[in-house]
Amino acid sequence: MYLKNAWYVAGWERDLDDGLLARTICEEPIVLFRCENGKVGALEDRCCHRSAPLSFGRLKNNEVECGYHGLRFDKTGQCTAIPTQNLVPPGARVRSYPALIKNRWIWVWMGDVNKADKEQIPNYFFLDSPEWATIEDYFYIECNYQAYIDIQLDQSHSPFVHPDTLGNPAKLKVKPKVTREERALRCERLFPDDIPPPLWAEAAKIEGKGDSWNRWIYNPPATIMFDVGAAQSGTGAFEGNFDHSIRIHNAHAITPETATTTHHFWSSARDFGIGDPQTEKEVSIIRKVFREDVAICEAQQRTINKFPGAPQIDVAMDHPTIQARNLLEKLIKEETQNL
Repeated sequence: MYLKNAWYVAGWERDLDDGLLARTICEEPIVLFRCENGKVGALEDRCCHRSAPLSFGRLKNNEVECGYHGLRFDKTGQCTAIPTQNLVPPGARVRSYPALIKNRWIWVWMGDVNKADKEQIPNYFFLDSPEWATIEDYFYIECNYQAYIDIQLDQSHSPFVHPDTLGNPAKLKVKPKVTREERALRCERLFPDDIPPPLWAEAAKIEGKGDSWNRWIYNPPATIMFDVGAAQSGTGAFEGNFDHSIRIHNAHAITPETATTTHHFWSSARDFGIGDPQTEKEVSIIRKVFREDVAICEAQQRTINKFPGAPQIDVAMDHPTIQARNLLEKLIKEETQNL
């Protein structure tokens, strides 16, 4: 089941540059487009005439023209014209979804349109701030979206999946501090005077021990923001002095397509080395790091498919991911009870 009264990321703003964008979200096919005034339209990807996908059509000004018989639909889903007749039947319409752009991401509300609340969308300011440089991409992943959320929130996998980049021994011995809110989950790990992750140690020019941190906030159903970084030991980073540190904000939008396929829109933003080609080259390895997450999660899904219903055990390190799943399950339960 999916949380429907929620915002999901459907793509990057630039994905609308070529006209119509087809996406399946929570098993619902959608076609997205940008109107001349910059606002985003999102319609079910099905013409109400003969069920041709609207994404096979074309964008005409502010309307979607079906590529089969030329029926046109506006942003509200109302059919506005039929080429072979003047009369448009009153029931000629398709479902529309609330949609907008914030921080260069396209957000779509999948539930009751009357409950769409823009204030629920997190502010990932660094995605469109000139003070932050970003490396970003989109991955199509063949695994369940909750399993992919798990690996982002579970830092104990890093020494094994990412031993040469993000893995450091401290992640196996420092317990996470988890704080639960009504519609969010926060986690913090601080690693004072310890070996930082190799990637951040290199970027910060740290030799030996340093101060590093890993904080994240999970906004269910499917977005996560990380605040991570490293500094020379004792230079005040934990007290808010970042003059001798590097900071990275990673944003992950993990949008379910089906029960076993997922859209991953991500960005790794930094406040150092902006415009420096060498820094860009060094930190671009993050794409390889995230690909390692994809590889293990897709392998995990294949194994789950081979052993359907096989039991799994929980261990102490699973505390953050279990809390995240419990929060999402609670929100889905509350939503279904109110139907």
